[in-house]
Amino acid sequence: MAFRFPLETVLRLRQNLERQQELLLYQANQEVLALTRQVQEVDAGLAENERRRSLQLQAGVTAAELQFELLCDATLMQWRVELERRLGKARKARDFQAESFRRARQNREVIETLRRHQLQLYRQHEARQDQRRADDLFLLRRSYMQRS
Repeated sequence: MAFRFPLETVLRLRQNLERQQELLLYQANQEVLALTRQVQEVDAGLAENERRRSLQLQAGVTAAELQFELLCDATLMQWRVELERRLGKARKARDFQAESFRRARQNREVIETLRRHQLQLYRQHEARQDQRRADDLFLLRRSYMQRS
């Protein structure tokens, strides 16, 4: 008789739930990475603006041009603050998702451990049954040989 795990459907469900949580964690990580890159790009843009403004000041620039550059930098800084806010929320969401994934993995591992234990018991039972059959066959042959 083949091994049949009564909680096989529960195990498959736990595996599917774990996979879903893993995919959601991957998406959350991607969101954090994308926002981090955007913050880095804004920082690089601000640094480039500062470098360019320094060169313009050395070469001579009008007050209107300088005021426009400063206004652009202020807008970039506001955008950076917004990105940092969104990044903080994304990190919290990622941490929450990581915890959800950890719980889903634990739940799956509990069912798998139970399955392994039941499989081990099944194999022990089958080994005993096989040994009994072999012993019975041996005794039948010996009895037959003694009669002959």
